[in-house]
Amino acid sequence: MFEFIRNNQKIMQFVLLLFIAPAFALFGLEGYNTVSADANALAIVGDYPITQEEFDQVKRERIEEARAQSGDNFDPKVFESPEINRQLLDTLVLQYLLQQSVQKQYLTASDKALAEDIARTPLFQVDGKFDLETYKRELAARGLTPAQHEANVRFGLARNQVLDPVLRASFFPETLKTQLDDVQLAGRVVRVKNIDLAPYLANVSITDEQVAAFYEANKTQFMAPQKADVEYVVLSPDTIKSKIAVSDADIAAYYEQNKARFSAPEERRARHILLDAEKEGASADELKAAAEKVLAELKANPSRFAEIAKQYSIDPGSSNQGGDLGFFGKGAMVPEFEQAVFSQKKGELSGLVKSQFGYHIVEVTDIRGGEVQALEEVKTQISDEIKNQKMTAQYADAQGRFTELVYEGGQSFENVIKALGVQAQTFNGLTQGVANAPEVLKDAKVMAEIFSSDSIESKNNTKAVQVGEAMVSARIVNYTAAAARPLEEMKPVIQARLKQEEAAKAALKDADALAAKLDSEKPQAGSDLLTGFADSRTVSALSAEGLPGLVAQSVLNTGVSELPKAKVVGLGNNGYAVAWVESSAPSSEVKAKADPQVVQYYENIAGQVYQEALLLAARDAMKKRVEVEIKKTF
Repeated sequence: MFEFIRNNQKIMQFVLLLFIAPAFALFGLEGYNTVSADANALAIVGDYPITQEEFDQVKRERIEEARAQSGDNFDPKVFESPEINRQLLDTLVLQYLLQQSVQKQYLTASDKALAEDIARTPLFQVDGKFDLETYKRELAARGLTPAQHEANVRFGLARNQVLDPVLRASFFPETLKTQLDDVQLAGRVVRVKNIDLAPYLANVSITDEQVAAFYEANKTQFMAPQKADVEYVVLSPDTIKSKIAVSDADIAAYYEQNKARFSAPEERRARHILLDAEKEGASADELKAAAEKVLAELKANPSRFAEIAKQYSIDPGSSNQGGDLGFFGKGAMVPEFEQAVFSQKKGELSGLVKSQFGYHIVEVTDIRGGEVQALEEVKTQISDEIKNQKMTAQYADAQGRFTELVYEGGQSFENVIKALGVQAQTFNGLTQGVANAPEVLKDAKVMAEIFSSDSIESKNNTKAVQVGEAMVSARIVNYTAAAARPLEEMKPVIQARLKQEEAAKAALKDADALAAKLDSEKPQAGSDLLTGFADSRTVSALSAEGLPGLVAQSVLNTGVSELPKAKVVGLGNNGYAVAWVESSAPSSEVKAKADPQVVQYYENIAGQVYQEALLLAARDAMKKRVEVEIKKTF
């Protein structure tokens, strides 16, 4: 299946477009309509400008959606391509074309249609039926009021009146489906023979004269990079911190001033029963009386709390757990509820506590935390915090001193070692890209300073360079300029390369000769000319397993009118493949032999491509009613 995806990138681009289309169904367009100036518009749809800010906002959201759906396979570079950016802008243009087409045609939706559509939404249902409280809660979680959502749904229903003709036409005609299959899926029947380089390599001899001539003509390929033995010093926050002493008196004073920080925050475990305080068809007094009745039943039978919670509580998240909310700290719940919980004793039952969600009956079942840790338990932590505070205050000054001292030191770090307590370190054989060098020396800015002409000539300390939080300076002790490696050292490398090239030329000559003979004689099965070829197999976009990608691509690119046809394909160090493309295989045969999952996947994509084409046709029709100006083409 993955072979099909790899070999059909153009089709996959249409699928990506589906990820790009913004999900306006629940949130509408108003969240994006924030800037009305034309100055930085990427496109103007009627009288509405699509700005760079709006485009960037939608793009970020689409990237996050794609990241969530693709997981570890997500590649953000996909969204950097001009084609994807054009598709995203086209999608925005289509959305606003729909919006303005609705407005120009004075389309709307009735209250009845609106109510029915909202009631059918599974998100707002409990046990398959619309639930008003669930509706309010889900909208609030998304930052929407009922009025905002209903306006968006009403627009969506009106928009569908524009799209209905397209949606009704989205049935994929069988004749068009067959034509698309014939273009994308028609296979090729092929035999393949690999021409390995090994026999040719065994027969190639390279002379010393050839090696010397190649070396002289390509000396720049054999250059040993410049390298240096260096001495360097690093000033880091840890350098300063290691020299700071903290007394027991300092630690004790810090502990007393910050005792609250060294106590575990108090957490309480509670269970509750949530009851309606507002409900359509019932008065506030009736609902309060009903809540008081449940409270009275609970007070009479406190051991039945879990049972009564399951029977009466309207909180879907806790009722099935007997009302249990687990442990939580201050700030986790609404104020009224939190005040009740943190003022009760363990095992105490509250009265009715009213919040924005309704009436709560609360019982605290457990309490933990709140105890202050002893000084000895946090002594090391406090010492570290004091050192960090003092280090922060001292480090900025130390950085300035370090910069001055390495400059004044000339060709020595003695002064900075004495003044700041840093240690001189050495590394020999430093070159660009050396793997085992210390990280601070691999930094591009440090490397540039070390190998600057001034550093090479004078061997002075380099200027101080900041690498992360650290400051670094280095000096060259010994320097070796870049130079061509000796011929004798490079001789085995050159010989191997020249042998490979000569063997490849000989193999290609034989491959081309074989291909020419195949094209001339057009052999049938059993011919001596096909000795060494693999058995015939059908290769298609749905099935090319076991065949190198370049070979499969070359075979599938062979026109039907050319058949039978021989193709020669390079395989790098593995030699060449000669493919004898005998005939074509109809798409029906290819689909019958392919993995059913792959076929279904392909057909889903093909249907999406067709519907996308219809939507684009609808867009072009709407452009006749609403003027569109594209100002950026990426």
